[in-house]
Amino acid sequence: MQTQEIQDTTLRTLANFVIEERRAAFLETEYLDCKRRLLDSFACGLAAFHQPTCVNVRDLAIMNGGAGLSTLLGTRVRTNVEMAAFANGFLVRYLDGADTYPGGGGHPSDCWAGLLALSEHLQLSIEQLFRSVKVAYSVFHNLFVSAQLRNKGVDNAFYVTVGTAAGCAFLLGLDHKQTANAISMAVVPNISLAVARTGSLSTWKAGASANAARNGVFAAQLSAAGIQGPAMPFEGLRGLWDLTGPFKLETFDLGPSSTPRMQRAHMKQFLCDYHSQTPVLAAMQLYEKLNGESIESVQVYTYEFAHNEVASDPEKWAPNNRETADHSMPWIVAGVLISGNFGEHLFSADQLKNPIHRNLTNRVTVHEDPDLTKKFPEEIPCRINLKTSSGRRFEVEVNLPLGHPCHPMSDHQVKNKFMTLTESVIGDGAFRIFDNIWKSSPSDPVNQLMSQLYFPH
Repeated sequence: MQTQEIQDTTLRTLANFVIEERRAAFLETEYLDCKRRLLDSFACGLAAFHQPTCVNVRDLAIMNGGAGLSTLLGTRVRTNVEMAAFANGFLVRYLDGADTYPGGGGHPSDCWAGLLALSEHLQLSIEQLFRSVKVAYSVFHNLFVSAQLRNKGVDNAFYVTVGTAAGCAFLLGLDHKQTANAISMAVVPNISLAVARTGSLSTWKAGASANAARNGVFAAQLSAAGIQGPAMPFEGLRGLWDLTGPFKLETFDLGPSSTPRMQRAHMKQFLCDYHSQTPVLAAMQLYEKLNGESIESVQVYTYEFAHNEVASDPEKWAPNNRETADHSMPWIVAGVLISGNFGEHLFSADQLKNPIHRNLTNRVTVHEDPDLTKKFPEEIPCRINLKTSSGRRFEVEVNLPLGHPCHPMSDHQVKNKFMTLTESVIGDGAFRIFDNIWKSSPSDPVNQLMSQLYFPH
């Protein structure tokens, strides 16, 4: 990075924000929101602990991570920061249950893994961790709403990399130039392609986010070691703007009456893509009305983004793995109409071959409704019309899922989600772990927090 004032205005704005956050107040409401989202991320990660792909990734981290101070979630094994970020990030993302910015923003919760790993390595406090998370969410959200890179073929994992790098620069206490270098080295080598979430999906759906967290950590470590990044990563010749076109960041100061950027991230009730949350609720209501009657046809009406994202590819009507099935609105709706509830049973290997489920999925059609499109993203609307074999017709519309900023989860509901996801993995220790983290104080060390997440396997 050149020694004169940073000429890349986008880079300068991001670096300025990180530095200014060192002097910013950290409110009690922000601390509580961070704690809720940390517990939510831990719940999603621990629920995936025994998934074969997650076991393989953890084994890889143990084999290649070497000695370190960063804990692999659910174990007493410690490894280096980068591999802990990758393995834990894989766990958090795998079941697709943590928070999200709808409309192509992806999952800011993916930043937790890298920031946890570095905070533990540096032996920092929970408050320091949470302040870095606020930085990461803010950078992530601003890039998303300002750049809209999904429309340019860039995956939302890119926001994870830059947000994580900014948060890690905060944790490392990097100065302005070093912070700019860290962000530059997060941007230039890490343009993630949106094909990761298109068509028939693979385990890289989780891997892209985990890799992004690792890359964000590494970018900040490189800068701390004195490595310099390109001076004009966004606006320079052959920089990001040459690929995506120019964009201007929003002001970071949204004003006291605005919803903070972290609280704009929607939490999830169900472990599947966010756009199927209201269809799940509508299908549950329809199941109760059916009283066991057979179904002739199902018409689902949704908004344009949801239709394009989870109901336009042919693969969504014949998913062959969990990654595709949990991003398939027709598959999820059909499964809930059959069983009356949502759960992992919808995505098991046997269920993916179930002829009854496949047959009903083929009788589900999904349509974009312009009136519903106008409501998004202020609402997440869905309407389902169902016709039975006897000719009876039912219609249900749901506009707000639980976890939407206008319909937030209560503390009790956050706890219930944690217990529901983790009891089958942790057993009786689930309540103890939740309670200990909930009662933790800002000055408690992160390594103490991570040590509580060990359980017999």
